[in-house]
Parts: sequence; C-alpha cells; structure tokens
Amino acid sequence: MNALSKLIAVEAKLFLREPVSLFFVFALPLGLMLVFGLPQRGATEGGAGQHAELTFLPSLALALTIGMLALFTLPMVLGIYRERRVLRRLATTPVNPGLLLVAQVVVNLAMGVAGAVVTAIGVRFLLEQPAPANVPAFVLAFLLGVACLFAIGLLIAALAPSARAAQSIGPALFFPLLFLAGAWLPRDQMPAWLARIADYSPLGATVDTIAAAWAGDTPAWPQLLALAVTAVLGSVLATRFFRWE
Repeated sequence: MNALSKLIAVEAKLFLREPVSLFFVFALPLGLMLVFGLPQRGATEGGAGQHAELTFLPSLALALTIGMLALFTLPMVLGIYRERRVLRRLATTPVNPGLLLVAQVVVNLAMGVAGAVVTAIGVRFLLEQPAPANVPAFVLAFLLGVACLFAIGLLIAALAPSARAAQSIGPALFFPLLFLAGAWLPRDQMPAWLARIADYSPLGATVDTIAAAWAGDTPAWPQLLALAVTAVLGSVLATRFFRWE
C-alpha cells in the first residue's frame, strides 16, 4: 500500500468517526426529502413553479450534501491540520504534504458520491419517483458541481487564517448560495436581475443541471460552463494562496 492509499484510508476512518459529517451526507438529505417529498409521493406531474417540480427536491438535497462537504467539512479539517502543523510536519517526512490534500478531496468526493447514491435510492423507493433518466448528463452535472464547490472550499481553506475563521467563512457563504439556489424562494419569484445571477451561482447551477438530467433533459451548457469556469478559477487561486502553516 503506497503513501496516498494509506492517507486515504486514515482520512476515511477519521471521517466515519464524525457523526456530524455523516449526518450531513446521509441523514439530512433523506430527511429533507421525506419531510417535503412525502406529500408528493407517487405523483407523476408537478405543479407550476420551481418548488413544485418533482426533480427540484432531490437535486436540492444533492446540492446540499455537496455544499456542506465543500464549505463546512473540507475547509475546517484543512484549517485544523494547518493550525496543528500537521502539514508542516509531513513536509519533514518522505510523504509529500500535498498528498494529504489529495486524500481529503478523495474522501469527501467518495462520501459525496455515496450520499448521491443513497439519495437516488431514497427518491426511487421511498418517494416512488423515477431514478435519474439521463445518467451521463447526471454524472457530468454532479461532478462539475462537486468540482466547483470543492474548489471554493479549498480556496476558503487557503485564505482562512485559522480553523475558526474557516468554520465561519464556509457557512457565511453557504447560506446565501442556498438562497440563490431557490431553497426558500423560487427563482421565478425573484427579481429578474437576481434570478439571472442565481441561475449561474454555484449551487443554483448545480441544482438546475442535476434536475434537468434527472428529468431526462440535457442540462443548459451555459450553466455547465459556469460550473467548470468556477472550478478552474477556484482551484488556481487556492493553489496560488494555499499556505502549509
């Protein structure tokens, strides 16, 4: 077993020991869908408006999972490691400290994928709704959403001066993004200029592209491009500003 696989195994064990992180990945999305989705159980058509669309709720649940992993868990853990000089100590060993960052991303990605599978199964069997119809587009939208939000999380970890600051910045950014995704107010009820911004926001574009693929449609390419550009820009800036200590 090489150094990276050992680090991934250790980080996975540490993640699984955190009940709060497991709650974010598995329990919260399922709870959200059951509370708001059971009244629509077995329905084949949605009403008017974003919230009435049958694909909106599972798409929001997936975006919620990705967003919490990216903006809560990832920056906090990396901030703690930097504060405790874990990364600096690794630099004095044959193990490249960058491998720990890779291991963190891999573990969080794996948990996000697991959460997506559980959400899809819950939608299919608990709410009696179809599974994602356009699977290739669904995978593309999901991975671009992950890349976009994880890049933002890594940028927060790079810029935050402490773990406490990372714990504050992530939620402070997450909840406005959740609003723009239409969690509380459907975007068709927002002012036109705000709805336009929301369409291309990280969570808004993630929800829309996943929902479109879930319904069997092709996601809007401008939104996919917005996710890809944000992912690249966030990654470049995170690499540029990341500090080992």
